[in-house]
Amino acid sequence: MVADLPNSLIELLEKIVIDNSVFSGHRNLQNLLILTDIKADRSRVMDYINRLENYDAPDIANIAISNQLFEEAFSIYKKFEVATSAIQVLIDHIKNLDRAYEFAERCNDPSVCSLLANAQIRQGLVKEAIDSFIKANDPTSYLEVVNVATQNSNWEDLVRYLQIARKEARETFVETELAFAYAKTNRLAELEEFISAPNHAQIQTVGDRCFEQGMHEAAKILYNNISYYAKLAVTLCHLGNYQGAIECT
Repeated sequence: MVADLPNSLIELLEKIVIDNSVFSGHRNLQNLLILTDIKADRSRVMDYINRLENYDAPDIANIAISNQLFEEAFSIYKKFEVATSAIQVLIDHIKNLDRAYEFAERCNDPSVCSLLANAQIRQGLVKEAIDSFIKANDPTSYLEVVNVATQNSNWEDLVRYLQIARKEARETFVETELAFAYAKTNRLAELEEFISAPNHAQIQTVGDRCFEQGMHEAAKILYNNISYYAKLAVTLCHLGNYQGAIECT
């Protein structure tokens, strides 16, 4: 086993690899040196990771993770520009979303931003997650985003996200939730414009949700759009427009 190598042999291996011998760039020897130090002297692992260039980075990084050398694994992925794996170490093992955010900002890579966004939404950081999803142009997690944003009443941020999501995925769910988010943010002009154009929103469902939550102005716009006069009349009564209610019957 590598961990059982005598110290004298470890020192010899270091001299062969580090001291510019003809074997300095030998991949297997570089692997052996780093793996030896992972088992025998962890304090030197980071130094060798940074100094050496020709080791099997993904394999060494995975072994580092299995030995809880998370900073070393992150450094390997960062050095060899495997950005998605690097940020996953920050998120899953080091568990530092602030560092993950800073790393994503430097990378400016949509895949990295998407991984960050999913981690942020799992932590309930709705605004931050939506910023990251928008930067990644990634609408794929819309179910979770809507759920968490709704629970936290982040309606303004949800509108921003769903506007982007709608461009990528003309889903009934996305457009229905966008209509409701317009109502929740009192963007009634935008709501009316949205439902007047071709869309896949479930207008009556949104109208009923608005009515149940006392958003009668929004409900009026929605019911009027689909000529649902019975419910429109009741809504107008709530708004004090009794003449309008009579005309609907």
